[in-house]
Amino acid sequence: MIKDISVKQLKIGMYIEDMAASWLNHPFLRTKRLIKSEEEIKKIKHYGILSVKINTGKGIDTDQPDDVQDLSQAAAPDPTGSEPEVAKPISSGPNETPPSAPAASTDTVPLRDEMTRMENVYQDTLNKARIFLNQAKNGEPIDLEEVSANVDALMNSVFRNRYASSTLIKLKTFDEYTYTHSVNVCVLSLTLGRHLDFSPSLLKTLGIGAIFHDLGKTAVPQEILNKPGPLTEEEFEEMKKHSLFGAKILKNTVHISREIIECALYHHEKYNGLGYPKGLKADQIPFLAQVISLADVYDALTSKRVYRGKVSPHETLKIMYGNRGDHFNPALVAKMVKCLGVYPIGSLVTLETGEIGLVADINPDDLIHPQVLLLFDQHARRRSRPEMLDLSIQPHGSEEGAHRIVEVEAPEKRGINPADYLLK
Repeated sequence: MIKDISVKQLKIGMYIEDMAASWLNHPFLRTKRLIKSEEEIKKIKHYGILSVKINTGKGIDTDQPDDVQDLSQAAAPDPTGSEPEVAKPISSGPNETPPSAPAASTDTVPLRDEMTRMENVYQDTLNKARIFLNQAKNGEPIDLEEVSANVDALMNSVFRNRYASSTLIKLKTFDEYTYTHSVNVCVLSLTLGRHLDFSPSLLKTLGIGAIFHDLGKTAVPQEILNKPGPLTEEEFEEMKKHSLFGAKILKNTVHISREIIECALYHHEKYNGLGYPKGLKADQIPFLAQVISLADVYDALTSKRVYRGKVSPHETLKIMYGNRGDHFNPALVAKMVKCLGVYPIGSLVTLETGEIGLVADINPDDLIHPQVLLLFDQHARRRSRPEMLDLSIQPHGSEEGAHRIVEVEAPEKRGINPADYLLK
């Protein structure tokens, strides 16, 4: 039986079915859980959650004493409710690995330092992407060694700092969407791949697949690609062919693995089977293509296009989270939120105190309490000197003087360019 209770009634052995709160108001990606310790209960209370829904069929009830049911005998959590484990595919792609591959949990370079270094790496990769895509467009052989070297450089950046590359591509404005999109999707895919603990060889395959995921658009008429408005049904059918065009080009490229070809062919498949070109569903979709699909949509929404403005990273993650299970693998969406942060770096946020600031860094273990660079005081007056505030070590929830994010807005509405503060 599902039962609403106050958090004051929570005890070890209860099974939480729902937190009764928006996913943006707590840091738990697994909302369904068996309570196994007092620390879990304290953490739930700490974040200001006042009530939860418990499942008395999977755990103890409020009128049962703590010792009625030993935890080892309690019902196992519903696997569909937990944050699913993401299976990692076996790669048969390129065997090259970067010079070093630090542990996925370790950043070796501070965020700002790596963003500064990453600017040169990104620009070089962007220049090479123009060459790769133009080679394909002209029917020339693609220099895979050059592609591989650039993916190595991006991989090494992702390992030096997990947030720097994905942050830089959203802080800087680069021209030529066609080329920047390919590089951005590569950066985002590698960032998520690191978070998934991919091996270096699998990351390499993923990175090359991401660079080439839209290769087939070189065969789509420019008037369709750059149309400043909705496509007609006929135009959309033509656009959809780019997946097949890309796979065909890659099949004729020497030393390209099956996994890389699948990235180009299947990155528009949807988890519910309503994508294209084959209508594959769930685990039928190659895993690397699922990763690239997330990166593809995230970059497309957060980039300014000829037919619409860009969507904020925070709002984009909300949209993607709302489409989990339909468009996207739910487990991968949860991982992406954890990877990029509920409030991605560069988001302009308003605190419950009225102060306004930029998210300057993410606390991986506390996603809803990032580090914020305060730019405006509680009266919305510009501060003469910005102040850094780590929300993870401030009062939370219902505590007096709590620092909680209550709103996210576009930085440009207040004349703020995040790059002015985060890159300098």
